[in-house]
Amino acid sequence: MTSNLNQTISIAKHIVDGSITIESISEFRSILRIFPNDAALHRVFADLLVRKNTFETAISSYSKAATLNIESGMMLQAIICKILEWRLKKPTRQGALRFYRALSGGRYHQTPLNVFINSLSFTEFTALVNQMTRIRMAAGRTLRKIGDQETDLYLIVNGNLKATTLLPLNGNQEAPQKNTVYLSENDFFGDIYPFDSEKISQAFVETITATELVKISKAKLRRTSKKHPNIELGLIDLFKARSEIGQEGLLRKVRLIDRHKFPIKIDLQIYPGESGDQPIVVDGYTRDVSIGGMCIVLDAQYDHVPAMYQDIKNVHIKMSMPGDAMTISVAGQIVWSKQLYAGDKKTVALGIQYKNMTPKLSGLLVVFADILDGAD
Repeated sequence: MTSNLNQTISIAKHIVDGSITIESISEFRSILRIFPNDAALHRVFADLLVRKNTFETAISSYSKAATLNIESGMMLQAIICKILEWRLKKPTRQGALRFYRALSGGRYHQTPLNVFINSLSFTEFTALVNQMTRIRMAAGRTLRKIGDQETDLYLIVNGNLKATTLLPLNGNQEAPQKNTVYLSENDFFGDIYPFDSEKISQAFVETITATELVKISKAKLRRTSKKHPNIELGLIDLFKARSEIGQEGLLRKVRLIDRHKFPIKIDLQIYPGESGDQPIVVDGYTRDVSIGGMCIVLDAQYDHVPAMYQDIKNVHIKMSMPGDAMTISVAGQIVWSKQLYAGDKKTVALGIQYKNMTPKLSGLLVVFADILDGAD
């Protein structure tokens, strides 16, 4: 197994970050059958439906993505999905209130940003959301330079950024030292409070990956806070939390890997004909294991036969611990295949849907994957 393949991220992650684009609605649906609870995939699918002018289905998909984000404690991501849904269909007050109650009543990660959002009343929450502007930026773009005026608060929806500051000269240093902090989803930046204080940026902020942010201007926050003083009180707590914990302690390190810390080794026994025929045995890796199926990226040595997977249905999957200390076997069905690159090597990704598996057994499979993850 090549080292490049070991670095391959899942096809679901490829789709979410845009490195693989799927323009077929039916093909995307087959992937969602493999990852039915992936909020980010439902969001990307909804974006595709909008491009295809399939607006009613897009509304439903944005709503599904919002619900899944709430269930996983991702408040900001749920809000963005609802904003996109409401652009297609203006919500009633009762509909907006139901979403607010679901958001504030759900379990959420105890980050300063989530605590701030959860502290707002429905009226305050609505007023804040109405001031949000979505921004998408490609990797390698500069968002803020040292010396720029601090005019906006930025909330990170997804993606990774790097903020670099210059430390003061100390002792016999001939040049200032750099301090780098990595930012990712649910982090925030922008030194915009107190509102009456003019500040300049102390950091050079650039995107590492494709990034989506929410921007709220300082001027809009000032006006909104005059009408809703509790928003300003929440902002005070938000910035206080950052100063007490320290910028570097508050911001999580950039996540450049998928859900599992390392790929899980997979052996496939593929039956191209009748069940009694000798199987074709291939191997690969996965980082995506759900209760419905998995995506498997094959070793690059199998790239010369991608077409054969189009007509193959029955597979037997053997998942093994590193060193073959432990294995589990499940029956599955290939529902899609796609060529992609692992580093500079061309390979094949297969979407596998489990067959005849009870919810309890498929749940055990996910637990097994988590055990492998913790064995690193």
